[in-house]
Amino acid sequence: MPINHISTYGKENVLNQIYTQIQTVYFNDQRPWIIGYSGGKDSTLTTKLVFESISRIPAQQRTKKIHILSTDTMVENPLIRNYIKTNIDLMNSYSKKQQLHITAQILTPSISETFWTLLIGKGYPSPRQKFRWCTHRLKIKPMDDYINKLVNDIGSSVLVLLGVRSAESNSRKMSIENHSVEGKIFKTHTTNSNAYVYAPIEMLSNDDVWSCLLNSISPWGFDNNLLLSLYHDASDESECPIQQDTNAPSCGQSRFGCWVCTVVSKDKSLSGFIQNEYDELRPLLKFRNHLTEIRENVEYRQNYRMNGTIYYVGLDHDRRGLGPFSLNGRKKILTELLIAEKSFNLALPQAKDQRFTLNKNEYYPLITYNELELIRQQWLEEGDWEDSLPLIYRDVMGKSYYDGYTNQPFVSKEDQDILNKICINNEVNIDLVKSLISLENKYLGMKQRSGIFNSMDKILNRDIVHEELYDLYRREQNATEEN
Repeated sequence: MPINHISTYGKENVLNQIYTQIQTVYFNDQRPWIIGYSGGKDSTLTTKLVFESISRIPAQQRTKKIHILSTDTMVENPLIRNYIKTNIDLMNSYSKKQQLHITAQILTPSISETFWTLLIGKGYPSPRQKFRWCTHRLKIKPMDDYINKLVNDIGSSVLVLLGVRSAESNSRKMSIENHSVEGKIFKTHTTNSNAYVYAPIEMLSNDDVWSCLLNSISPWGFDNNLLLSLYHDASDESECPIQQDTNAPSCGQSRFGCWVCTVVSKDKSLSGFIQNEYDELRPLLKFRNHLTEIRENVEYRQNYRMNGTIYYVGLDHDRRGLGPFSLNGRKKILTELLIAEKSFNLALPQAKDQRFTLNKNEYYPLITYNELELIRQQWLEEGDWEDSLPLIYRDVMGKSYYDGYTNQPFVSKEDQDILNKICINNEVNIDLVKSLISLENKYLGMKQRSGIFNSMDKILNRDIVHEELYDLYRREQNATEEN
């Protein structure tokens, strides 16, 4: 049972001790600080305590550069994204006015590694617990890239301040202990050797956190009672009863995550908002559930891995394993996503006016134009020579898609029909031929064509290209093992 430090030692004593420690660390060296801010209660309290601690230092002694970073996965709940942006803007305004040398910004993943680029563009299956490909690319890597660039620019390590707590969970406690250095308040960073971690609220309980936040306004001007309201609105009634004890708010355990998350069986945050009458989010929940269901539908999955290898699953290895989403599967997912985007924005003007309702006069895309363009090019390289994406966009959205230049081998249906007939007559796999032509088209006009032969070898040596030989080899292996 975690100790509630504030009820035991008094709020003022606990806060003064934290302020003193933060200031001691501040003057310990010249390393810049990076604060991870997610908008949740722990990162909010950590950021609040840093602002308050630095504000108590004489202006002429505030020399350290402090970077507040929030990672936008680009699939955040639109309400949460808007809430975080509001706080980021307020932080920057207040810091500039008070000369705190604190800058806050929002990071995003590389356009080639966004959720939609990988899932709809390349066909990555919807994430699950055993194949959680999203977390590192969308959340961790943007932060690591920023840290690495900063380290290279200044020529020294950095200190990362995180709102992690031992009392948060047993797994969190074990993680903190595993990265602790005996006798030190700094910990090793889990993914970056050029950074150390400092956790100012490590020993606080959940009740302590809310005791510090409730009935208070953060230095940058945001009422923290609204943060509790955000947790309340993101929780269903079973998690957040109407009567709330301010010493232990029952809504305080909710978590905000990507609205498309398929790792969990049920999206409690999105469902919680809808139960609390944010009906405009219903199209998002419907799509999220569709994304979970289509993952298991063999009709929309390839029966080989992305690199062309074939594998078998089951106790007797008698079932063909599934690979990425097929091109038809990806087209269906994009169609459903655009329908969700259109439905969400149509519902917004009629949304009930509540604390976190979005601006009803703005349009909120669920996928960006740059992502659509990259997906379009990826499809073309895989043989979608009819250039389906602009057609899908026009059919769903009811308006033309900007269809500028695209690097595609064939532009006429007649050419494609001729190629199909040739492949059928000669019993050649059409996908194999398309892959080779797309590869040649990619290198067309280049003076340096290094790598093209290796790429051709990879295409020609895939299991799926030699599927009949692969099956024959497998049957012979099974027969040998039985004898």
